[in-house]
Amino acid sequence: MANPFEKRASEYRRDDEAFLPLVTPDPLITFFKKHADDGKLYDQLSVIIGAPGSGKTTIARLYQYATLKTLLQHESQTNFKPLVDTLTQCGAIKNREPVLLGGRVPLESEYRDFWEFPYPEDLKCKLMFALIQSRTVLSWISNLVSTGVALEQISIIPRGDAIAALAAIGGKDGISLFNKARAIEEQIYRISAALLPPSIDDIDDEAAAAYHPFDVIERFEIRIGEQKTVLRPLVIFDDAHSLHPEQFTAFRQWLARRELKISRWVLTRMDALSPADVLLAQGESNTKRPGLKNARELTVIWMQSQDDRFSKRKAFRKMAKGMATRYLRQMDVFSRRGIQDLTDFISTRPDTIAPSRLEALASSVDSIQQKNGISDARRKSLEELVADYLSSTGLEGEDVALAMLSILFHRYLKRIPQKGLFDHQDQDVEPNRPIKVDGGIADGAKVRLLHDFGRPYYYDIDALCDASSENAEQFLHLASTLVTQAETQLIREKPASLSSRVQNRLLREKAGQIYREWDFPHSQQVAVLAEGIAQQCVAKTLEGNASLGGGAGAGAFGIPQEEFDEIPKKYEELARILKFGAAYNAFVLVQNHSTKNRMWCQIELSGVLRVHFGLSQTRGGFLERTTDDLLSMLKSN
Repeated sequence: MANPFEKRASEYRRDDEAFLPLVTPDPLITFFKKHADDGKLYDQLSVIIGAPGSGKTTIARLYQYATLKTLLQHESQTNFKPLVDTLTQCGAIKNREPVLLGGRVPLESEYRDFWEFPYPEDLKCKLMFALIQSRTVLSWISNLVSTGVALEQISIIPRGDAIAALAAIGGKDGISLFNKARAIEEQIYRISAALLPPSIDDIDDEAAAAYHPFDVIERFEIRIGEQKTVLRPLVIFDDAHSLHPEQFTAFRQWLARRELKISRWVLTRMDALSPADVLLAQGESNTKRPGLKNARELTVIWMQSQDDRFSKRKAFRKMAKGMATRYLRQMDVFSRRGIQDLTDFISTRPDTIAPSRLEALASSVDSIQQKNGISDARRKSLEELVADYLSSTGLEGEDVALAMLSILFHRYLKRIPQKGLFDHQDQDVEPNRPIKVDGGIADGAKVRLLHDFGRPYYYDIDALCDASSENAEQFLHLASTLVTQAETQLIREKPASLSSRVQNRLLREKAGQIYREWDFPHSQQVAVLAEGIAQQCVAKTLEGNASLGGGAGAGAFGIPQEEFDEIPKKYEELARILKFGAAYNAFVLVQNHSTKNRMWCQIELSGVLRVHFGLSQTRGGFLERTTDDLLSMLKSN
C-alpha cells in the first residue's frame, strides 16, 4: 500500500474502521478536557483555531455520532479503550454509549459564493444560514440512519418556548424533519448554483423564509422498541476559514446566541481571524480579544497554545510516537518483519566526525589555548568539568568534548581581565564568575559541529517530534521521508536501520523542501523574514562563547511586548505577514516572555525552519530586536 505517513488521519475516509486505528486521544486531553470539565465545551459556541495539520478535521470526524458508535462496537476487539476513556472524560460518551449526536458540516467555497451575490447583506445571511441549518439537520439524521436507526424512530424534543415554530422546520418526527431539510437545501442550492444570480423577486419566498431548526431543537430522541435514547445535538463546522471575513464574523455572531440549546463548534485556521486576533492573542486565559469578543459568549481553543510549552512538547512527543506506531502497523513490509515502532529502525547513536576532521578540531582548540595564554592547569580543570558532565549524562564523543572545551575557553577569556603586554602569559587567572557546564553548552557544541564538520544533529525520535512544532501533519511529512527510506532498504533485502547521518540528511532535505514549497498568502515575505531571522540567529549561535540560550543559541527575534502590540495598528502589512507566518507553521509567537525585567514577544522560528537552517531545537534563546528591524528586512528585498 502507499506510505500512510504521506496522508493525514482525516483522509482515511473509506470507513471508520480504517480511520479509528490512526487516532490518538492525547489532543483531546490537551485541548478539550479542561473546557469539558468547566461545562463550556458543549454549552456555548466553541471556536477551535489551529494551523493546517493540527488535527482539527480529525477531531471533527471523530466526534460524529456514526464514528463514536463504530468506536464502541469495536472497543473489545481492538486497543480503543484509551480513546473511549478519553472521550468519556470529555463528555462525549457515557456508560459506553454516545450522548452527543455529532454531525460535521464542511464550509466549502460554495458558502462564500453567497457573499458575491448582488443582494442585501440581510438576505445573503438568511440564505446562507438556512442552507447551513438544512445540511446540519441532514447530517444529524444521516449519522443516525448509517447506524441502523430508521427515520420513523427519530424525533426531536423542541425547546419549551419554540413549539409554535415547529411547523416551519417540518414538525417533530424524523420523516417530516428530513423532508423539510431536503426541500430547503434543494431550493437554496438552485440559487447558489445558478450561472447568474436570480433577481430578488424571483427567489422562492420559502427559501428565504424563517427556517430556524437551531432555534427549535433541544434534543433528539431515538425510540427502538421500548428503548428510548436522548441525544444532545452537536454541529461541527469545519474549514470556516473558507468564508469571507465579513461573512465569518456574521456567522460567528449568529452562532454565539445564548438561547441556542444545540452544541456548536467552529473549526478554523488563523486565516479567518484578523491580524490583531492572531498577533495579540494571549493564550486561553485571555478573555478579551479583538473580534473574538469575550468568554461569556464563546470558548476559544487554540490548538497551538503558548501555555506550559514544556509540557505541551512532552505531550506531543507521546502523541506523535503513538500516531507513528498506528501508521506503521498499516504497512505490511514492516509488520512482516516485526517492526512496529519508528524507534525499531531510527538509530539513537550519533555518528562522530571523521578522524581527519577530529584532528583539525583538536588543533583549533590547541590554537585557542596557545594564542590566549591559557594555562595547562586551567585547561585540565575545564576538561574535568566537561568529562564529569558527559559521564553523568551518558553522552559520548571526543568531538563533542572538544567543541564544549572550545566554548569554555571563550567563556573563560570573557571572564578574566585582558592581559597586558608585559604580563606573564602562563599566569593562571581566576574568572570573575564560575564556569559551569550544562545541557545548553553541550547542545551548542553539537550545533557548531553540525555547521563546521557536518556532524549529525537531527536524529532520533525526539528530534523528529521537536522538528514538527507540535503539528501532527508536519510530523507525518517529516517522518514519511525516514519511513520511505527504511521501506526501500527492506525491499532491497537490507536492514531497515537508519544511521544518525542518514536521518540528519533526510530530515534537512525534507525541511528544505517544505520551506521552498511554501504557497500561502504572503509566503514570499514570510520567507524573507524567516531567512533574515535565521541568518542572524545562526551567526549569534556560532559565536565562540555561545552566549545565548544557555549555550544552545538563538532561534527567535524578541520584540518588546509594548512595541509588538502596536504592530496591528501602525503596520498593517507587517501584521498580515506575521499573521500568515504564524498561521502556516513558519513562526510561533510567544507572548509576554519576561527577560531582563522587560516583557517580550518572541517571533520564534518553527521546528522545520530550525532544521533547515541548522539551529538548536532548544527554545528560549532570542535576539533583542525592534519592529524597525523587521521592517528593514522586508524593505531590503
